[in-house]
Amino acid sequence: MTLDERRKKVYAESVSLIADMGFRDKLSIEEMNFLLNLLDLVVIKQEQPGLIQTLKNWVSTNEGSEIDEIIKATLLATDFNDEESIEQCLQLVTELLENRE
Repeated sequence: MTLDERRKKVYAESVSLIADMGFRDKLSIEEMNFLLNLLDLVVIKQEQPGLIQTLKNWVSTNEGSEIDEIIKATLLATDFNDEESIEQCLQLVTELLENRE
């Protein structure tokens, strides 16, 4: 199986899983849309490595605090079709992560 074929398979399986979780109310509509948009950015467009690293940093330190809830709300409200919106989100999330520590 080629890399492109594997990428397509992972994408299709991920979309299916995200949609299933959304339809079974395990994810909110906002969370489902965020994950689908993120998947498109990473797998299809192969963009935003900074966003992925920021998400990894947040996930590894998420404590469910008020700041973590602000970070989540910020991420969910980001327009992934707008480069400026993504950059502003990354800057804000990075600042929030630094202030939390």
